[in-house]
Amino acid sequence: MEASSYFAILVIFCCSVAPSLKSEPEVPRGHGEELGRHRDPEGHIPVLHDVPSPLEFWEKYASQRKPVLLRGVAKNFPAYSLWTDEYLRENYGELKVKLEAKVEKDHYPVGEKGLAQDTIRNFLKTYKNQDKYIVSQLPDPMSKEVMVLPCVRCGSFKNRALEANLWLSSGGTKSLLHKDADNAFNCLLNGTKDWILIDPEHEVNVPMAEEAISEYGGFSLINVDRVNLQRYPDFAKVPWWYANITAGDCLWLPYSYLHQVRSYGTKNMAVSVLFSRLKEFDSTGCDTAKPEYTPLSEADMVWTYDGIASQTMGNTDPFELNETLVDWCEENKDKILDATAVLEGLKQMQAMEEEEDENFEVHDVDILEEISHQVMMILDPTGTGSVSCDRLTQLTVAELKAVAEVMSSDPANTEQYEYKHFSPEDVRSVIMLAYDADSDRLELEAFIKKYQEALHGSEKIAREVFEMLDPENKGYANKDDLKGGMSQVLDMFTPRQLDDPAGIQWQHAKMEDEMFRKDAETPMQTHSRNAETPMQTHRENDKQADHAHGEL
Repeated sequence: MEASSYFAILVIFCCSVAPSLKSEPEVPRGHGEELGRHRDPEGHIPVLHDVPSPLEFWEKYASQRKPVLLRGVAKNFPAYSLWTDEYLRENYGELKVKLEAKVEKDHYPVGEKGLAQDTIRNFLKTYKNQDKYIVSQLPDPMSKEVMVLPCVRCGSFKNRALEANLWLSSGGTKSLLHKDADNAFNCLLNGTKDWILIDPEHEVNVPMAEEAISEYGGFSLINVDRVNLQRYPDFAKVPWWYANITAGDCLWLPYSYLHQVRSYGTKNMAVSVLFSRLKEFDSTGCDTAKPEYTPLSEADMVWTYDGIASQTMGNTDPFELNETLVDWCEENKDKILDATAVLEGLKQMQAMEEEEDENFEVHDVDILEEISHQVMMILDPTGTGSVSCDRLTQLTVAELKAVAEVMSSDPANTEQYEYKHFSPEDVRSVIMLAYDADSDRLELEAFIKKYQEALHGSEKIAREVFEMLDPENKGYANKDDLKGGMSQVLDMFTPRQLDDPAGIQWQHAKMEDEMFRKDAETPMQTHSRNAETPMQTHRENDKQADHAHGEL
């Protein structure tokens, strides 16, 4: 073969195989790995070893919406040394708390009081070997052993403490990447926690779930164990800070500051106190006030919880709500607030989440109308039909709290949450599965077993349901009993609450992430998830961070 012909064939061959030799698109750094692998951190958040003065705290941190870690300050809390499991059991065992799974949004565990509801005593018997986590409003009797830090005990902060929360697990908890609506001091009493923090200015590059009503809080659709940077490429630009927290530390978390938290230790316990989103700070009294730790029981807390009745965890800040009501009134051409104006305000809040969607339609209008009328019954008890804007500026905290209960109460705060959680269709299916057509009987024990197995519901609610089907207390229900009681049962499980678009989005994202895991997981990514998390990698640098920021 002539050289020229050979060369021509070689060129043709190379051209034909060139496309197959093309390298795959470069995989972004951190793709398919834990949150924080996409880039190096900016560093540890500032660390202080003493509580700053109220004015310094406001000027350097609170007003600037900057997080800060106060090392060792919670060691001054009586709870730090007192709250052993034995002490909690003996002194607070009968108090009721809310439960979650260790992995946020995974499921709701069953407790002694029902789905997501338990007593402290029962929790302490089971938490070492079960997937359960107290994420609850702090019962009032326990507040005397938690302290409020001196930097928030005077001026504007003094009367703007909203609620206190309790967090208790056997470690291994993992949150979503999310933001909270209010400022908070988070104080760790046992174990260690690692935080990833993202400044709100970078939220534009973070995929967030859409809430039913526009809020300062919310969560990201990012899978914190396996970040899909091909689906969310802009997230690769997001810088992050970290905080390594040990027992005795308190972290100031500004409102709407994105964060993700992992906990460690055989017992991991923390308390948090939430504060309003203050825009200004009146330092009156701060110059003369003695900087002392104050028992939380002596603070003017907006939302409290007796440990027995329903909780108010997550209810709206009444001071912020007051501003919203006044705004709605002033936007009305008649300068009054009536049910129509409240309804329009609620619709606007819902639409704010979808303002880019020209086809958006407000959902659950009938529920919004019901809320509007309930709000006006509180604001206008004499039934005149409206209230003036001036009247709204004079509302008491008690009136505002009543409105907040109507507008923002969480069904998970009650023992009746199970009735909101399961659908009528699912409950009907369980009843029919447990019913034995041959004997024409639905036996109590058979129903309880099927209810727990199929729905992961509680024995408590299963018994309540059976009582509706067996009003004569025979111990079983026949076909006629089921016909007579079925509608009552299903009505109990028919929700009257706003749809949760964020939850639906999360479930869709979770399914897509599972498909992504199966299709794209590599040995390297598997190894990375079995290795240290990004925050653990940097924990050894914590002492250096203390030194570097100790004077900040």
